[in-house]
Amino acid sequence: MFTTVGNRGTMHLGLCLRVLILAALTVPIRAAQPAQETFTLTVPDGPTSTLSGSSVSLLCQVSPLFNVEPLEVRWYRSSNFHSLALLYKYHKIQEAPVDPQYSGRVSLTGGMERGNVSLTLERVTLEDKGEYVCQVTSKQWYEKASVFLTVNVTGSEPVLSVAEARGGGGQVNVTCSSAGWSPQPKLIWTNKEGTEIRNGQEVLNTSDPQGLVSVSSWLLYAPSYSDWLACTVSLSEEVKRESRILPLIYTAPTAVPGVYKEAYILILVLLVLSPVIICALCSVILWKRRGSMWSSSRKSRNSSDQTELGQRPTETKNLIEGAENTVKTLTRQRAAGKGGNLKAETNNSIEGAETTVKTPTEYIAFDWHQVKGFKG
Repeated sequence: MFTTVGNRGTMHLGLCLRVLILAALTVPIRAAQPAQETFTLTVPDGPTSTLSGSSVSLLCQVSPLFNVEPLEVRWYRSSNFHSLALLYKYHKIQEAPVDPQYSGRVSLTGGMERGNVSLTLERVTLEDKGEYVCQVTSKQWYEKASVFLTVNVTGSEPVLSVAEARGGGGQVNVTCSSAGWSPQPKLIWTNKEGTEIRNGQEVLNTSDPQGLVSVSSWLLYAPSYSDWLACTVSLSEEVKRESRILPLIYTAPTAVPGVYKEAYILILVLLVLSPVIICALCSVILWKRRGSMWSSSRKSRNSSDQTELGQRPTETKNLIEGAENTVKTLTRQRAAGKGGNLKAETNNSIEGAETTVKTPTEYIAFDWHQVKGFKG
């Protein structure tokens, strides 16, 4: 009897233990199962903006939070499901079939164990702008959401120019132009007080094949003596370019009142006459230089003549002494009976002397009668 009762108690106790073990194993699984079966994705409401050449994160978060490492994550352009920017599968990022445009530039850096599947894109270019789709897939469920990326490109410095307006009336036509912007920028005119000018302006935007925008604007303006204008082209308060101009500097004489008109005419006259003045100065300088050279040459010639004239008396004296010696020799020969024409030979010697001592301007007077011992 006791044996029967003991067996029944043992059976009831074993059954209770089995129920408790099953309950303990079943409750945690049922609590965790809904997070893996269904989920949603959280993305930014508006577009994500970045500058060309920088890095950007396209945010995408799984809700409720759980570890998504065992799941599949796809990032792709909305226009083409098969053109993948990134594919995460089998616990790693796949090399193919990713678009080569994104090779080496994308990663998942949010922390997948916390349910963050945000895409980080480096070295952003203008071609990267557009809509991206974040898709997370499990064995039972998948969800996707879109993130729009805008790439800001800062354009060139605005170029300003001024021309007289048609019909005159003291107004000028001020032009502002800038190119190479993305997306379409905002252009405003302001005066020196910083007040925006809205009247009398027109704005034109054009795009090139690369999607970059050029902006131009024209403004009719009546300048005063000290007013300047500013043209500002901007994408935001942080991304903008500005140029300024003083219209009075560039306007025609008819559009400039008072002293500015007279100053403009004076400058114009000086510009016209400056070539004539320069030519006259060059002529004076050349004339003075030539006169100086001629004077130096004349002094050199006079010095040479004076030197030569200083040497002539010595030469003449030597010739006279030679002639005297010749006369003495001829006289002795005559006395010895070797006759000869003493006067003729002496004349020949003197003519040679006269030829030798000839100066550049005249012949030195030479009297052969001064030769000692000569008798005609």
